[in-house]
Amino acid sequence: MRHRPDRLYLLTGFVQGLAFAWGLPAMVWWVVDLRLSPFRLAVLGTALVLTILVSETPTGVIADLYSRKYSVVAAYVVMGAAMALGPVTELFGVLLVWQVLWGIGWTLQSGAATAWMTDELAFVDRSHRIGALPPVGAGPAPHHPAATSGEGAAGNDRGDDSDSYSNTGRHDRVADQLIVRHAMWRSIGVMVGLAAATAMGAWSIRGSMAAMGVLAFAAAGYLAITMPEAGFDSPRRRRMTSGAPSMQRDSAWRDAVTLWKRGARLVRRSPSLLAVTVSAAIAGGAWEANDRLSALRLFDLGLTQFDGREAVLFFGTAWFVMSALAIPMMMWLHRHLERSEADEASARRDAYLLARFLVVASAGALALAMSPWFAVALVGWAVLDVAGETAYSLAEAMANRHASSSVRATVMSFFGQSQAVGEVSIGLGLGVVAQVVSLPVALAIAAALFAASAAPVALVASRAAAATERS
Repeated sequence: MRHRPDRLYLLTGFVQGLAFAWGLPAMVWWVVDLRLSPFRLAVLGTALVLTILVSETPTGVIADLYSRKYSVVAAYVVMGAAMALGPVTELFGVLLVWQVLWGIGWTLQSGAATAWMTDELAFVDRSHRIGALPPVGAGPAPHHPAATSGEGAAGNDRGDDSDSYSNTGRHDRVADQLIVRHAMWRSIGVMVGLAAATAMGAWSIRGSMAAMGVLAFAAAGYLAITMPEAGFDSPRRRRMTSGAPSMQRDSAWRDAVTLWKRGARLVRRSPSLLAVTVSAAIAGGAWEANDRLSALRLFDLGLTQFDGREAVLFFGTAWFVMSALAIPMMMWLHRHLERSEADEASARRDAYLLARFLVVASAGALALAMSPWFAVALVGWAVLDVAGETAYSLAEAMANRHASSSVRATVMSFFGQSQAVGEVSIGLGLGVVAQVVSLPVALAIAAALFAASAAPVALVASRAAAATERS
């Protein structure tokens, strides 16, 4: 695995899943042991996503400016600290601090890992095509042509910031497929983490939270040793080797602002990127409400007699099954992307497919919100989770496909930040609705938002199809 960007990228998905699985003992501790109210649960969620909102783009710019690799490594150090230290106190204010720390860690890797993978694969492929040796220890190059352009940039670098699909190649589809496989490995990581958390939770819920933080530290150390970074030509590295020290200091802020402006311009001028980010913002608010309130809804419907250990077992089993169900969906999506050509027609089909997944997620969320029967609500929760995870993977692939190499991490961070905007602006409001009106009403509004989030991508696909017919 050493120096293999494809396999290391899949490993980061597995570690992401372990980090997500930390939410099982944390949720049970908050809901069952600490008995936090719906509003306080919403406040914890808002603290997390507000941190993501504030730090997502700056961390993406820093990754594009200095190093994608060390941004990923630092992410798991910071998240590991939050996970390990999360259960040390029951003070609500301190719980908020750990949520903030976890959010900073998440943003350090959210755009950087995909940007790193895309450019490293292009570099390995380009080295093979020109007869150069691959990096030491690298395996065989992926069998795909890479489109290259820019100042040492690799991958799909659209210097004109256009939304045209004509400059893309098969390399984009390989990256798309790896993003989906990354999500599959994230589901596997969730399953492994849930099994470990459930087993350890029978001994100590807090102990399982701390142990999973230690695993994140271990992953950071392994990635620091094994990740190459030959496909990324850092603007700061170039300037530091050619400019005077005073000029280096003066230009740091200017370089960051320039990268941010380039990324923002690309998102603004690309209808596809803009549609995906708007859709992510709407769906993000709905997802945040369900993340924080769905467990409470299931407790109200039939789990009120559970203690902490029983709740860990139940939710661990439920999340394990949902992660297992997501894997065949990801495999189907992977085959769909593998069969697709890198053209505008395929891009439109992907947009329509994303809209369908969001509508299915809306139906599951509505069943969770309104059904008086525990079994139906549980099935609705599973449908929401599987459809939502698949939609997120497809949306991430679409955003990465339309991002240029030099600002790829920044653009991917805009995608993550759009989700955070929706989570902050909508998530806390739905928490208030759950507290003041009722939990089912808040979750029903979230279901409607999932349906609404399908509109932007469906509209862009429809307009592109109409334009093609006219031409």
